[in-house]
Amino acid sequence: MRSEQESSLRFIAGHGSSVHELWTGVGKTEIATTLAKTAAKHFQKCVVTVPTKTIADQYRERFPDVFTVAFGRSDFLCFLYERDKTNLTRESKTKFTADEIPHTICRVCPHFVDQETGKVQEKGALACPYYLQNHQAKVSRKPVLTTFAFYLFKRLFSKDFPEPDLLVIDEGHRVPELVRSALSYDITDWHLEQAISILEKVEEHETAAALEHFRKRMIEIVRKKHRILLDAEEISALIKILETIDGGALSRSIAKAIKSDAIEAEDNLEIFKKVEGVALNLRRYIRSLEFSLPLANRGALAYTYAYHEKEETKDKRVINKLVVCSHYVAALVKKCLLGKTTVALSATIGDSEIFGQESGIQFPFLSLPPSFPPENTAVYMPTDTPNLAFKEQKHGTVTNVMRRMARATKKLARQGIHSLHVVVANKEREKLVALMEEEGVKAVSYGNGVTAREAALRFREGEGDCLVGTSANFSEGIDLPKQIAPAIFALRPPYMPMYEPRSMFEEQRYGSRRWAIWNWRVQLFVLQVRGRNIRRVDDLGVVFFISQQFRRIVFSALPKTLQVAYKGDLTLDQCVKEALALVR
Repeated sequence: MRSEQESSLRFIAGHGSSVHELWTGVGKTEIATTLAKTAAKHFQKCVVTVPTKTIADQYRERFPDVFTVAFGRSDFLCFLYERDKTNLTRESKTKFTADEIPHTICRVCPHFVDQETGKVQEKGALACPYYLQNHQAKVSRKPVLTTFAFYLFKRLFSKDFPEPDLLVIDEGHRVPELVRSALSYDITDWHLEQAISILEKVEEHETAAALEHFRKRMIEIVRKKHRILLDAEEISALIKILETIDGGALSRSIAKAIKSDAIEAEDNLEIFKKVEGVALNLRRYIRSLEFSLPLANRGALAYTYAYHEKEETKDKRVINKLVVCSHYVAALVKKCLLGKTTVALSATIGDSEIFGQESGIQFPFLSLPPSFPPENTAVYMPTDTPNLAFKEQKHGTVTNVMRRMARATKKLARQGIHSLHVVVANKEREKLVALMEEEGVKAVSYGNGVTAREAALRFREGEGDCLVGTSANFSEGIDLPKQIAPAIFALRPPYMPMYEPRSMFEEQRYGSRRWAIWNWRVQLFVLQVRGRNIRRVDDLGVVFFISQQFRRIVFSALPKTLQVAYKGDLTLDQCVKEALALVR
């Protein structure tokens, strides 16, 4: 056992529910697995959540017999519309995944697994793999390993995951954004049209008329407010219309339509799914819109904005939509999602007070310094790179500094040193890849049918001189130790543009205090990027933070033991020269 692991486990023994900031490479996976095995030994229900299925797969590979794994419907095939019923197997090829099938159809499917008994609907039918895993996770004495989004939906909307005795949250710093993403949704005019059409066909005329009224009012608002927050009067008008709609009639219409010979269910699954979504989420729509209204004793807890596509193309059926975004999630997490004991683990918590305010996870906090020697790394803030803030940019600024990055990458590559480049926007990624090609650098990236995960795997296996991607894909969750990418370049901090609806909302909600939250998020970005290439005590790695926006963030974000590795008084060329000497 490493000293950091022992300190973490002793802290849990003394405090129970707690938040742990443990540097990359310390062994958080082993801590989480040890806790899970201990809980199982004492017949306690334990759930370990991770942000992505990729991380869950890493757990399974390392500890194959410890967990019962539970994933979402998109990971499982649906057997209902399999052509060859006589040759149905678990590996059988089928047209649909489980998430494409409306729940209404699932309930009458012969493969459906009763969640109480574990038996299939029709004797002799092969069990639906999705509902089978749900039942197994419910009754298993093993710890359950799942994504946080799946856990969230099960805790909020079903009885499959009651409050666990122990909840372990890996990558706990991501909880606020994971909850916001899971609980935000779109209301589109195209889906409303399909719902209205089905309601008319099954003679639910009154509900169809109410839904049509909502659609027309929504379009009126959307066409004049592209990417602008709705005001209280507009939101109240939409809520008033929604309250007249009979959600039960919507649900009945799906059952009627599926049984109707006039509508072929298999050919209209997407439409049925969307109509069912409107029916099941009607109360949620109303509630979320209500949260977008400020009350006397509080500000708005969510925000709603309009999105309008002016040109309808063959591939874009949806041209008008409302985007309803959850924002204040701390109370929900605190009240509904935590376990009797909750342990949150992360390499990057930063300011624990802001983390608690954002996430609702407010427990005793343990922060341990990195275990590797500070001389193994350098954190560079060059003196001669530009400020890439939108208001500071001049014509050609981004292109010029990206070309310098490409040339620096070429110098490193000539010495056998590969690098990772993290940008913010996809247009920046495309531009940097093109400039790398012009400078004779072979860049590996995604697009044109190649996923970010595939690109990262190819790079890890030795392809190319550098890996290029956005912060959404490569600032965390990708490990490049053992000199795979000893050099990392971060172009600019991922501040949101001021014209984005979320920026507008947070400015209204927090006022001047918003900068503390925005800078905290950038600090997490800095720490996550810093941790990509050093996972063990003998790894070597450097990071270049390019935009001068980083200057007031990077040093303060670093743990005190790593502040000696900060270099803020060298030019970019001098930084590259020093980096060559360090990582060689």
